[in-house]
Amino acid sequence: MTRIFAWICLLITPLACAAQVSDADFCRNGGFPLEQDDLGLGVVQGAKNEKVHFLEDYDGCPSKCAACKRPAYLVPGDEVLVSKRTAGFACVWYQGRKHESVGWIPAAKLDLLPAAPLDPVRDWLGTWSDGAGTIRIWPAPGLGRMQIESTLRWDGGAGPNGEPRANFGGMHGVLEVQGAKASAAEGACQVVLTRIGRYLVADDDGDCGGINVRHTGVYVRISADR
Repeated sequence: MTRIFAWICLLITPLACAAQVSDADFCRNGGFPLEQDDLGLGVVQGAKNEKVHFLEDYDGCPSKCAACKRPAYLVPGDEVLVSKRTAGFACVWYQGRKHESVGWIPAAKLDLLPAAPLDPVRDWLGTWSDGAGTIRIWPAPGLGRMQIESTLRWDGGAGPNGEPRANFGGMHGVLEVQGAKASAAEGACQVVLTRIGRYLVADDDGDCGGINVRHTGVYVRISADR
């Protein structure tokens, strides 16, 4: 009888997390830079050596259900970008040395930081990279504003004969800055940016290059241009 009860528990546990999934539940790399209105900066809190695991965003997650827990985790002191919040959880982006990790974590494990003041010129200048594309911002002589130029590439793997497949794009225009937000356009290509902490978060309207070529991403400054 004990064995039967144990098997029933194993079968029920994954189902206990199941629920209808909505767009509001999704917290992923590709969607994170699209929601720039409520971006914040936070630091992970917890006991020494505590692991704050990322949580899934489907089948009723995020929740405290064990089935929602992912192997990847953060530790106290890690700095994260914070996007939307829901039901006691926050969608965060952690920028590691080699790649980013994105997902839900309990909001109680976050200490949100106040927005730091930005210099309207100095804090935007430089060359920024998200690992695939670059954005360069520099003063526009005589205009009293800044210029922006981007170089984008999307790698599509290999073709039927082994040839590399890639699409390219980018833009060049005048950058209009309003506080922590900025925008630029060239023809049909329209780019929106947010400066927060050490990050430059970018998105566009999908008209800035070939198929799948987007500015969408979280960039860090790789060189200064003052």
